[in-house]
Amino acid sequence: MRYACRRRLRVADEKEQRGRVSAAIFISVALVGLIVCAATAFEFYSLAAIGKERFRSEIVVVIVTAYFLGAILMLFFSRGRLLRPLVGSVFSMASLYLLGQIAISLFAATDYLYAIENAMWMIPLQVCLFATFSRRIAYILAGSLFGLTVAVLSAYFVFLGLNPAANAQTSLLVQTVFSQAAAILLLGALACYRDLVTVESARVKALEENETLLKKEAAKAEREQEKAIHALNKAEEATRAREAFLASMSHELRTPLNAIIGFSQILEMGKAGIARTEEKRLEYAKDIRNSGEHMLGLVGQVLEFSRIESEGCDIDLSEQMLSPIAEGAMRMVDVIASAKEVQLLRYWDQRFDFRVETDEKALSQILVNLLTNAVKFTPKGGQVWLVLKTDGSKGLCIEIQDNGIGIPADKLQDVFRPFVQIGDARCAGEGGTGLGLSIVSTLVRGLGGNFEIESAVGTGTCCRVTLPGLLATEPVETEDQLVQITQSVG
Repeated sequence: MRYACRRRLRVADEKEQRGRVSAAIFISVALVGLIVCAATAFEFYSLAAIGKERFRSEIVVVIVTAYFLGAILMLFFSRGRLLRPLVGSVFSMASLYLLGQIAISLFAATDYLYAIENAMWMIPLQVCLFATFSRRIAYILAGSLFGLTVAVLSAYFVFLGLNPAANAQTSLLVQTVFSQAAAILLLGALACYRDLVTVESARVKALEENETLLKKEAAKAEREQEKAIHALNKAEEATRAREAFLASMSHELRTPLNAIIGFSQILEMGKAGIARTEEKRLEYAKDIRNSGEHMLGLVGQVLEFSRIESEGCDIDLSEQMLSPIAEGAMRMVDVIASAKEVQLLRYWDQRFDFRVETDEKALSQILVNLLTNAVKFTPKGGQVWLVLKTDGSKGLCIEIQDNGIGIPADKLQDVFRPFVQIGDARCAGEGGTGLGLSIVSTLVRGLGGNFEIESAVGTGTCCRVTLPGLLATEPVETEDQLVQITQSVG
């Protein structure tokens, strides 16, 4: 975009500069025409004063002057667009006029000074040619005029048998011819230099534009290369994550399957096996159920992630009370927390409830996933808090805090990527798919909120979800208004 703007500005500047040059040329040509008109009138009256008016008449002066003035007016009215045609026509008329005057002054009156005067006016005419036309055309026209002038003078000297060097006036006339030849050569050299400067300027501008274009293309290629490298790195990371996920899933599925098959075989053996008592058989049946539920959770998480990736979040907003959703999520996770002897605490003023516009299923899944993760990575005897509070006048903040093992600072961003699990020796026995936080992040975005994690190794983790849609904070009627803000689920 910046390159296109600079190019447009440069083109505009060049166009303006060419316009100024053209204006200067046609104004100069117009002024030369005015000077010619004044010189023509002055010469007529000068010749009349000294008795040489026989070569001109008032009609000739009027015609010549009117022609030049008409050409000048057309030049101004056309704003220089008719410069070349007008200069060409003026050149033709003036050449015929000057050559005619030179021939008349030599053959009819032998007036060398008048011939020299007309020959001198050919030089400004040649300057106009080289200033207006291309070098080749100017050379042709100026050379033709010079050749006709030489032809007229040669005819005069040959027919009359005169020696040009024998008389001072004829010698001066010949010198004017030489001066015309020198002027043509110099004007041609200047025109050549002008063309060279124009070509060099165009070449420099083209080089600058090419350099700018090359820099732009190089920068673009570098950006594309960086994008390609970034995409390749992401693809490699995704491949490694999927490989790790498959390895982890094969282990996670094989472990409960082995337990199910093993305990089922023991139960099939009946009293002949080691499950001879009713208590043992119930214990093994419970182990089979727990293993099946674990497998069901793993498969359900993978299917949920696959559904979200393919179909996106199916969000259905409606008015909901927040406390029942939070209580239900805590009850679902309480079984896992109790088995691990992790205390699950609620932290909000239960005298009040939050009326929000949200998707009950999505919010419940967010809370269950975060609470399950917190319990999973909190050691035996630890605590997990669910905190509900307002975030501004229209926002809601949900925090799940634990005093578990924590996450290293350099790994915080990795936990949001699918299939990624942060390994730690203290939780080597904890499995999973590495999809929980990725699902949470997707659902929070679908609800229009933000999800962030703060953690310190050895201290614990705080998962913070901020959501819009808070409609009101309403009091809850209870028999005992002095309800504890912090309370265990059990």
